[in-house]
Amino acid sequence: MYKKFLAMAVAGTLAGNAFAQEASSDTASAKGICHWSAGLKGGVNYLRHAPIAEADRTLSGTINGQFGVFTEATFNPRWGLGLQYMYAMNNQETYDAVNHDIILHSSFNLSNIVSPYRSMGLQKLNVYVNPGIVGTIGTWKDCAFMEDDNRFVLGLYGAGQIEYNVSKYFAIGLEATGMYRLRTCYPDGGHLTFGANLEVRYKFAGSRNIRNIAWVDYAPKCEVPDLTPILEEQKRQCEELTAKLEEQIVNQNVAINKLQQQIKFTQDSLDSHIRATREPVRYVPTKEEDEIIKTAFAQLEFESNKAIIKQSSYSSLDGLAMLLKSHPEWSVTLKGYTDNSGNAAKNLQLSKDRAASVKNYLINKGVATANIQSQGYGSANPVASNSTLAGRAKNRRVEIELFSK
Repeated sequence: MYKKFLAMAVAGTLAGNAFAQEASSDTASAKGICHWSAGLKGGVNYLRHAPIAEADRTLSGTINGQFGVFTEATFNPRWGLGLQYMYAMNNQETYDAVNHDIILHSSFNLSNIVSPYRSMGLQKLNVYVNPGIVGTIGTWKDCAFMEDDNRFVLGLYGAGQIEYNVSKYFAIGLEATGMYRLRTCYPDGGHLTFGANLEVRYKFAGSRNIRNIAWVDYAPKCEVPDLTPILEEQKRQCEELTAKLEEQIVNQNVAINKLQQQIKFTQDSLDSHIRATREPVRYVPTKEEDEIIKTAFAQLEFESNKAIIKQSSYSSLDGLAMLLKSHPEWSVTLKGYTDNSGNAAKNLQLSKDRAASVKNYLINKGVATANIQSQGYGSANPVASNSTLAGRAKNRRVEIELFSK
């Protein structure tokens, strides 16, 4: 898709050069003209987005500040090409976000296109339309459901602008902008951004700047030269520029992906080290909590010589699952045991499978996977004598240990 946007920028460049060539090369007023201007702008932006949650697709938005700088080469009173950088804040309730927008745009003076032979007094007020492309690097932090991140996103840019020439050197203006990005760079989603800015422009060389020259004085002749060679040359140059931009985008994406992988590896290593070195603290349940736990494991039954939980145990395990979900700060270890009847290796595996079955049941009921571990110990650590049926029944059990994270 980004190739299509680059092609649109190329088309804008070709159209602008067609306007530029309307002035005859021997026009006396074209000699010694300065084409450059620069300035500052600032205002607000509105991000229109939809929440990530599937259950809530209500569109919403936020308003934040933005500011930036720009420079523009005005090739004739009808058309120019500009480059601007905008620092746009997009802070939300749950995280802080910033956009770094680099915008390449064409600038068409509608006033000079529609009414090129206005008087000098009316030439001071001009209306522009500025289409182009935008490259956005979005950054955010303190987002509860995504890691800190940054992404490079291409998009389509458009602006409408009213500008008044206060003097030969300065102009002030108001503009309304809109951006549509190929993909979102916000944790809450969203492709569209609207903005409003106040700008101050400085025109180099004063009276010799092209923005101070009326079209009637700039191009008194209406001769139209053969544009074919010029367009072909411009097409060749734009193709070269497009190829270079594509290569730069690929290199930037590779560098960004590499940096993201390094950050994730470092974070995972740090988390693993913290978990490995942290001393677990055993949690002592309250009387009510202990009652729920004892009931769940007292009523826990499996099919004979299998790790399949009987349906009669479901209701008490559901109560245990609700307790564990209400305490995500707990770390749970499930320990499976058997009596000493039969093969020791099979008993060890059966104890592991039964503890794992309880773990999987609780996970299916909504308990976080990371909070539960299961282990099996076979016939070790009996709680009763294995010489009687009642004792062996007590030894076939699953126990729970609670720890505070």
